[in-house]
Amino acid sequence: MPDQKKTRKIAILGGPGTGKTTLCKQLDVDYSMAGYISDVCLEFARTYIAWYGVPRSIFEQFLLYEGQKRREDELSYCDIIFCDNATILNYVYGLLSCDFKNPKEVYALMKLYEWAMRDLPEYDIFYVPREFAVEKDGIRYQDNDFAVIVDAKIKNFLDIMNVPYTIVTGDLESRVKMVKEKIGFVEKRKRCASVHEVALPKEGETCEV
Repeated sequence: MPDQKKTRKIAILGGPGTGKTTLCKQLDVDYSMAGYISDVCLEFARTYIAWYGVPRSIFEQFLLYEGQKRREDELSYCDIIFCDNATILNYVYGLLSCDFKNPKEVYALMKLYEWAMRDLPEYDIFYVPREFAVEKDGIRYQDNDFAVIVDAKIKNFLDIMNVPYTIVTGDLESRVKMVKEKIGFVEKRKRCASVHEVALPKEGETCEV
């Protein structure tokens, strides 16, 4: 049997409120328009928090991991997906809630680390640093100081583990350009001229819709 195609996972990482989801959505639009089968894999943690509140226990990270993993697996038909979270971050959030005096919690953290290392090679990773303060949205962590701590924990994890990643900064257009240049962007289908342009398709030419 021929090998099934492997979905390319682009992980846009950073603390809450850094513009990850906006970047993912714009990348999805651009790649979809260029002929790729693409989609956005939204952070499962936001849904979990809306249902059950902010996770307080390290053991909840296993539920968050499974939810995030399931969302990624559901998009396995895509050529490329843009994730505003990744399963490797459940270890990072586990660090923030772990009681290191409790052997069960330390063991749980070790398992989250094991799973993070297993999943790590699946992603092309980009890190979005904080360039503006957190805006309250009623769902995610609202405290700017805590958000900054999360930023540092994520970056420290990537650095300590020698994870290859690219930092993306600037406005949305600049961020999109940086990601495209890193992962590659090739127009897979020919586009029609817009209705505002004078040139029309020649006789016998067709345009994809």
